[in-house]
Amino acid sequence: MKFSLFTEIQCPQEASPVARLEEFLEQAEAADTLGYRGFWIAEIHCQPRFSLLSAPYTVLGAVSQRTRRLRLGVAVNIVAVHHPVQMAEQAAMLDLLSHGRMDFAAGGGHPHTRVYECFGVNQDKTREIMEEGLKIIQSAWTDDVLRFEGQFFRVPGVIVNPKPLQRPHPPIYIAASSPDGVEFAARLGLNLFLPIHTRSREQLLQLSNSYWQLLESYGKDPSQRELGLLIPMHLAETTGKARDRAQDGIMSYYRTIADMRSDYIQWLNGQGIDLPSRLGKTATGEGLTFERVCSEHAVVGDSDTALAALKQLTNETGATHILAWMNMGSARHDLVLESMKQFARDLMPRLESYHPDRRSSLSLAQY
Repeated sequence: MKFSLFTEIQCPQEASPVARLEEFLEQAEAADTLGYRGFWIAEIHCQPRFSLLSAPYTVLGAVSQRTRRLRLGVAVNIVAVHHPVQMAEQAAMLDLLSHGRMDFAAGGGHPHTRVYECFGVNQDKTREIMEEGLKIIQSAWTDDVLRFEGQFFRVPGVIVNPKPLQRPHPPIYIAASSPDGVEFAARLGLNLFLPIHTRSREQLLQLSNSYWQLLESYGKDPSQRELGLLIPMHLAETTGKARDRAQDGIMSYYRTIADMRSDYIQWLNGQGIDLPSRLGKTATGEGLTFERVCSEHAVVGDSDTALAALKQLTNETGATHILAWMNMGSARHDLVLESMKQFARDLMPRLESYHPDRRSSLSLAQY
């Protein structure tokens, strides 16, 4: 079992961007010391209240110089809105700066941030552009001279510099929250991240079961692939205390994303633009209570409660990588550090040799 952290670094209007970034750097240093495997950060544009992470490789470059063993990754690189050669260069440079600690995840990102409109990319072509971009990125990392002719990109024969330190190339993941995204990851034979914060338990089980089954149908060996779960999380001495400490921070996230989604829909309607199919349905609508978040979309409690919840989640899905999101929304920095320490002290030793029964997860296909 692997244990990493994740953040989008929300920055409420009253917060200081400098202070929020410094808090994140302190959390990364703590994660390095406490034995977490990695720290994943988002790429989010055009929404300053929602996230500071418009330049994630700059941020991870700073982290690389303040840590020694922590693996670093962008989850997700919005491949469809960038030129893949430039993305390959940035990621490879981070791999060199970190002495081979870079992981790479690709995905569509939050559609409601207006990132696709900002960069002039057709959301309906996201998967096709991403697939072509990933081919170029892998070739840029491995080929002496890169040549590519495709529908969206043409590379006339260039030397892409630098190459990553890891050989043949760093690990690659796909983050998805829809059946199409899961099929995409399985068809390419790539590792998968699934979020539980915007998907019901039933949806999560359907997506995870689909991933394992599709890998086999595409002739990929499931035992050589990895499923990770992105899980909002907060631990304290008692479940009641954990919920009291986590409620404001977690619910501020859901309010912010609901407002942003509503603004985006109004903006599209005002311009007469059809809603993109990628917008989908998320657990951010009216009526979402903290009690429902705790039961469906997060792990909040004491150590024993969290251990039981994580064992259930990993057994049901076959996941072997936990991405704990402890500084969600406006969560207090000191409480985030306390939760991180409790997880490392009480849960890591009890979970690190735990092996979910994937056959059990596949038997839940009719859930």
